[in-house]
Amino acid sequence: MKLLLVLLSFSLSINAHSKITATVVKFKGTVLYNGKQITNTTSLEENGLVEVKAKSYLKLRVTKYNSIMALSANSKVRLTYPKKLERSPFIILDGLMRWTTQGPSSKKGFIRTKTAAMAVRGTDFLVVVSELLGETEIYCFDGKVVFANTKDTKDKITVKVNDWGGIGGRFGEGVGDVVPMTVTQIDHVKGLLK
Repeated sequence: MKLLLVLLSFSLSINAHSKITATVVKFKGTVLYNGKQITNTTSLEENGLVEVKAKSYLKLRVTKYNSIMALSANSKVRLTYPKKLERSPFIILDGLMRWTTQGPSSKKGFIRTKTAAMAVRGTDFLVVVSELLGETEIYCFDGKVVFANTKDTKDKITVKVNDWGGIGGRFGEGVGDVVPMTVTQIDHVKGLLK
C-alpha cells in the first residue's frame, strides 16, 4: 500500500511539472488572478482570468518556454489548461502582450487570441489585441513567428524581423500580407511595452 501511495505521489508530481505555468517576475498596481490581487509569489497554475488594470503592469516567466510574457495596463489573459498538459493555456483577450524568449528552449511557445494563433521559438514580438474590434496585430522584433488564423489553420504566414501584420476587424477575416516597417517605426513600437 505504501508503494502504491509513493508511486501515485510521484505520478502526480511529474504531471504537475509537465504543465505549462507562469510565475510572477514583476508587477505594478492592480493585477488580478481569478479576482484576487497577485503577489510576488503568485504562480498561475489554474484555469482563470488575469486582469491587468489601468496604470498597472505584469511580467511573467514561462519556464517551459524559457520566455518572459509582459502585459500592459488594461490587458486580459485567459488561462485554460487543456487535458493535454503540453498545450499552451495562454489566450490573450485584450491589450498588449510582449513575448521575449530568453535563450534556447526545448519547447516551442504557443500563444492564442480569439482570431490568431502564434507559434514561436527564440523570438521577441508584440501582440496587440482589441476585444472591441475583434482583431489581433503582431509586430516582430527578432526571430520568426508563425501567425495563423484560428478559424482556418491553413491560412497562415511567417512574420519576420521588423514585419507587422494582423487579422480580424480592420484587417479582414484572413491573414493578409505582412508589411515591413522602418527601424524608426519598430523602435517606436518596441517602446510601448518592455
